[in-house]
Amino acid sequence: QGAAHGLARLWRAELWPYATGREPFLKRVDSLFLGAERLTRTDGSLEEAFPHEGSFCVTALVAFYLLCAMDLLAQEAPQDMLQRWRTIVRPMVAFLCTADETHALISNHLATAVAALTRWHALTGDAGAETRARELLARILWHQSGEGWLREYEGADPGYQSLCTYYLADVHRLRPDWALAEPLARSIRFLW
Repeated sequence: QGAAHGLARLWRAELWPYATGREPFLKRVDSLFLGAERLTRTDGSLEEAFPHEGSFCVTALVAFYLLCAMDLLAQEAPQDMLQRWRTIVRPMVAFLCTADETHALISNHLATAVAALTRWHALTGDAGAETRARELLARILWHQSGEGWLREYEGADPGYQSLCTYYLADVHRLRPDWALAEPLARSIRFLW
């Protein structure tokens, strides 16, 4: 489903390298959404490695990248297709609103969920998604160290922090009123 986002970026930037018409291109992206729908469990979750595991992180990742693709193709895709895509992502968002990742504090996973929920709120106005995004964001920021690193399990991890920074920057772009400029600047200073 990251591929749906990548394909949409190429299309939107007019960098798609093949002679493909709009309809066949959208059909290809649509098939990625339909694939995600088939993999989604009845509780809205997706699995990473084990049957029935209900992976918080993977669900957040897939929802985020599908929402990014929707945003990029909103002017290209017909309304019925966009509605189908929203219907496919909705259970994933519902899962993120009720589930939690409890085995450790993993900031990049939480930030992925914050980004997905923030994008969903921007698309639908879902107040519950916005509230949950703010809760998860507060958890991340509460654990940011004085040095600027964001907790990954029990310490710093520059690789994961680069991912976390990416998702938080996406949130900041959508919600500058959430005052993420300084936490992001501290994160980047740490990475530097």
